[in-house]
Amino acid sequence: MRKMSKLLVILLALVLLLTACSTAKKEVEYAQGVTEDTIKVGTVAVREGVLAFIGEPYLQGMEAYFKMINDQGGVNGRKIQLIHIDDEFNPVKALEGVEKLIYDEKVFAIVGQLGTPGVLASADVVKEVGIPSVYFGSGATELTKLGDNFFPVQPNYQYEGKLKAKFAVEKFKAEKVVILYQNDDVGRDGLKGFKDGLAGLGKSDILKAELAFAATDTDFSVQIQRINEIQPDLIIIYALSGGVTNFLKEAEDHSINIPMLTSYSNADASFLALASPGAPNAILNLHVLGWLDVNEESLKPLKEAMAKYFPNGSAYNAYTMAGWVAAETFVAGLREAGDDLTWEGYIKAMERMVFTEGLAPEISYKPGVRQGVTKMAMSRVIRLENGFYAFELVTDFIEY
Repeated sequence: MRKMSKLLVILLALVLLLTACSTAKKEVEYAQGVTEDTIKVGTVAVREGVLAFIGEPYLQGMEAYFKMINDQGGVNGRKIQLIHIDDEFNPVKALEGVEKLIYDEKVFAIVGQLGTPGVLASADVVKEVGIPSVYFGSGATELTKLGDNFFPVQPNYQYEGKLKAKFAVEKFKAEKVVILYQNDDVGRDGLKGFKDGLAGLGKSDILKAELAFAATDTDFSVQIQRINEIQPDLIIIYALSGGVTNFLKEAEDHSINIPMLTSYSNADASFLALASPGAPNAILNLHVLGWLDVNEESLKPLKEAMAKYFPNGSAYNAYTMAGWVAAETFVAGLREAGDDLTWEGYIKAMERMVFTEGLAPEISYKPGVRQGVTKMAMSRVIRLENGFYAFELVTDFIEY
């Protein structure tokens, strides 16, 4: 009888243990968008209209990376499902798109939202909900201060401005600098960063003029006059492609032959194709900063993925690379998080991650620090034998 009682006790203990194990397994909770075999993510980016030349290759880069990962079995057995909403580069539609992704589609994360106006328009919702937002097609400095669930990757414009100051002093050995800046958040962030950078180097006195212009300006006669008066040995142009293109055309007309340094947003063949016809000689003075460490070896996975998944698509460019980096950064965080796929678990994983295997030299974060990439290199514009233009790397990657 006692033996029977002991047997019953043992059996009961086993039942309780199995029940506890089963219950523990069921208690593993994931954030929305995560199942045992899928992870749903969303992005908002323009794909049609005048800015499709940016959004289309950007999204193809993201999609190519996720498709490659899925074909390899996913991340810890989970395939990634990407949902895209076109906001037409309209901040109102960007907010609507983000809300739809969060509340209707119930995605796990926002990955690679494109465009400063839309990102800032939807930032409050993303912050309030607490959903991870990884990589932005924007360098707005404000993105580094939005909160713990935001993970910018691209260098912010203010930091890039500081780094431009370092290049001006150490690489160009400049003694007289003129800065032209687009009179918006992009240009003003860059101007502040450049002045802060000079101050940190004890070289504030080399900045001789700050010349503002609007993104749509085509007349730079006032700025050209000041440049001719000052005769600087370096011109900093902090602006997006349209503004730089318009200034270069005017510089060509006035035979300006002075070294120039512009933003990483212009480090792409599409910019050269846009700017070179109107400034075939002036553009040879142009230098640009870049944050991607691209060579034949590092680009091989992207090239193969684009050929496989988009065989009839356009050739890859800097925008494709940016989309690829957005996707690989998100996946690096997933791998670091393992099965801890709550939003809190993913955020903590991103904060301890040091990712050096992608196109960017290094992507890492710390609690309370959201700086993005800080190492950049400089390239110059050269003219090839066939008459086309290209960028040639001339420095190593450095940081301020």
